[in-house]
Amino acid sequence: MRGLRRVSASIAATILVTAGVIAAASAAAASTGIGSCSAQGDFATCVASGTATKPVTLTVTVTSSPDQDVYVAWTDVCSQGTGAGSSSGSFTAETPVSRTVSHPYSQPDSCILSADAQLQAGGNSVNVSLSYSQTAAPAVHEVRGYSSMCADDSGASSALRTKIVAWKCNSSVGAQSWSFSGGELKRGSMCMNDKAAGGSGSPVILYTCNGGTNELWSHNSQGEYVLKAHGSTLCLDDPAYSTKNGTQLIVYTCKNSANQHWSLP
Repeated sequence: MRGLRRVSASIAATILVTAGVIAAASAAAASTGIGSCSAQGDFATCVASGTATKPVTLTVTVTSSPDQDVYVAWTDVCSQGTGAGSSSGSFTAETPVSRTVSHPYSQPDSCILSADAQLQAGGNSVNVSLSYSQTAAPAVHEVRGYSSMCADDSGASSALRTKIVAWKCNSSVGAQSWSFSGGELKRGSMCMNDKAAGGSGSPVILYTCNGGTNELWSHNSQGEYVLKAHGSTLCLDDPAYSTKNGTQLIVYTCKNSANQHWSLP
């Protein structure tokens, strides 16, 4: 076991450029292998590592000959936008065994998964394989609100801090096309964001997706987009029930009113 811990320390992965809760937007694609290893001999130790792009699930599978208890330690280092984070854990189980491990982000851009396994009794061999799965891209549609007004990326811009405004729904392929997955309302690779986590009355802008609570939303049965920041008390709001094109959207205290009811993309 001491030897295994030394190996575990040695495989601390280097952070790339960057899920918590694993959220599947649709049926997952077939699992893809990203790394494997084999080792022979009594109390053999096997170390595997690999990189997954936009994974939904990450899985460690261990086999041995003969089947017996094996100790497994794993580390998952992920990047999301400009953010980076990691999760780790260990377990003891009888082979063959497969375990899905957790992400530090709900939708990472990439992850490096490392795992090592050590036989707990004399044996012939131990094998580790790492794999991941993805989901199909989420649907992209309008986010429709009060009086046929839609959430609109002003000027169909991808620039930081672009205003998100109310605009008559017009099926714009660019400015009014949003996806909603993993709690993020996205236009392309950018996210709808409560500017600087400003609180009630704060303007909504386009910003780099980074997993911050000021750009993570839940969509409830009333049709409200509830912001995770500020104790989940604020909702996406068309201020003063505006039907004027170009009115900047805000976050405001949730009150289940018509100007806070929005469709899913």
